[in-house]
Parts: sequence; structure tokens; C-alpha cells
Amino acid sequence: MACLALGLAGFLVFGDRTAGNVLNNLSRTSSMANIARLCFGLNMLTTLPLEAFVCREVMLNYFQPHHQPFNLALHVGLSAALVGAAAALSLATCDLGAVFELVGATSACMLAYVLPPLCYIRLTTRSWKTYVAGAVVCFGVAVLVISVVQAVQKIVHGESVIVSALC
Repeated sequence: MACLALGLAGFLVFGDRTAGNVLNNLSRTSSMANIARLCFGLNMLTTLPLEAFVCREVMLNYFQPHHQPFNLALHVGLSAALVGAAAALSLATCDLGAVFELVGATSACMLAYVLPPLCYIRLTTRSWKTYVAGAVVCFGVAVLVISVVQAVQKIVHGESVIVSALC
């Protein structure tokens, strides 16, 4: 409720003048804003290896479910492919707001509306509550699809305020 109240108040006051990345709304000469940008960049820099580790382990467990002995070539190959893919995606866009929109559209909808009711449906016996949970899943999938389509349309049409300033 607090996030909704603050987000709605900000939208009503500033409208479409707000950037996807809140730090882009701040002055480029502000030392505090630049410190925040530095900390955010360091956070991203240290998060990538952790996320690549988790992704690589999931891929290895999926493609090799029977615990094979350690294969250095496969380990290095998957790690290089994951980091290379992340680097290619980051070089393909100069608008961090667009990336945040896509990540938010997918992960936030999945974490908030889809996965919890699916777990509830899987773990409980059938009752009227499971049908309500199914309706929440359908709503979450609809929000996810609409959000992803809108984010991709903004990227394709270059409607972001930040793209022209950074590119």
C-alpha cells in the first residue's frame, strides 16, 4: 500500500517526465546522486557473477540430472556463454529503464501473482479457494503479457525519454 501510494503520488505530480531509472531523474552534477549511481553500478557488477552461478547450476542440473563428474570445459563454456549473453544484452541497449521494465514485467508478475497461487494449488486439496487461486494465476499471466508487450513496444518505437539523452 505504501509503494502504491508513493508511486501514484509521483505519477500524478510528475507524469511521464519520470525516467524508468529513478537515478536518471537526478542531476548529473549532484555528488550524492553520483555516489548512488556508483553504488548501484557496483551492486550490478557483484550481482552478475552470483546470478550466473545460479543459472549455470540450474542448467547443469537440468541437462545433466545424474551427477556427472566435474567437467571444466562445460563449466567454462556455460559461464562464458552466460556472461557473454549478459554483455551482449547490455551493449544492445543504452536505456536501463527499458531493462527494468522487462525484468519487472516478468519477474514481479511471476513472483507476486503466478508462483504463489500455483504453489497453493499444487499443495492443497481442491476447494473453492483453488479456483480463486487459478483466477489469480490467470490475472497474473494477463498482466505479465500486457506488461511485456508494452515494454517491447516502447523499446521498438524508442519512446523512452532516456534513450535520446544517452545514445
